[in-house]
Amino acid sequence: MKKNAFFFLILLLILFSSCFNISKAETILKKNQTFTTNKDLFKPFKSKNTNPNIQANIASSVLLNNNNKIILYEKNLNEKTSIASLSKLMTAIIVLDHYPLDSKILVDKEMMKVWGTSRNIQIGDYIEIKDLLYIMLLESNNDASECLSAKLNRSNFIILMNEKAKQLKMKQTSFVNPSGLDEDNGTYNVSSAKDLTLLIYEIIGNYPEIVEILSKKEYDFINENGIIYKIKNTNIMLEEFSYKAWGKTGYTLSANECLILMTKTPLNDTIINIVIKANNRFLEMRNLITWVNNTFSF
Repeated sequence: MKKNAFFFLILLLILFSSCFNISKAETILKKNQTFTTNKDLFKPFKSKNTNPNIQANIASSVLLNNNNKIILYEKNLNEKTSIASLSKLMTAIIVLDHYPLDSKILVDKEMMKVWGTSRNIQIGDYIEIKDLLYIMLLESNNDASECLSAKLNRSNFIILMNEKAKQLKMKQTSFVNPSGLDEDNGTYNVSSAKDLTLLIYEIIGNYPEIVEILSKKEYDFINENGIIYKIKNTNIMLEEFSYKAWGKTGYTLSANECLILMTKTPLNDTIINIVIKANNRFLEMRNLITWVNNTFSF
């Protein structure tokens, strides 16, 4: 009898210890900026002990659940890297913080000097801020980002981008231009997958205009002469979801191919998926999302 009671006591101690460990999450950031690992929570359940075949240098999937950011997968989450046109997400935030969407910008020669011009914007055009946002975010137009930054004075605009990054505690992030292009002097905008997750979290909470724009597959831009330009989203993966997914593409020599894509769980929670420095961003993203869906029960 005493022997049975002893083993029963040991079993109770093991069960208590397990419950304690489950409830204790690994904290990477504090307060409402908390990142946790899924193994420390009751849900999502990880049903398979496998890893995705991700060749990109940097990749992550982070589930947003209430105020928690639960890491489902990470590869070099904190590594500082060039981020190419993913920079335009911050550019859009600064625009929405400081410009009325119905105000207009007169396009001049200085705004059209960057690489990556398009036929949609011409010197001498008056273009609404809203239209420039669509052009910049959907087709990743560098001229549009320069036009938008020039309204505040380009140097001041970049200062505001960096101040916002500090405010959001994006510790690995700094900006040298509004477009994400590599500069001739070898500098470029840098961030990390962790910092970009914080940026997306901010957009979801406070900038629904960006979510709405980036969820569209195309947009009709009508210039002041009545000419209609069909602005197409560079993110071809939007076609692959039954719900309203959204995200942003990027490419430069220093960043290679990049993609941020927000997907949904069956419970309608958002997953922030990121790949940077990929040779095929869409293939890598499909592999990552498929692995998440096959590995976790939400």
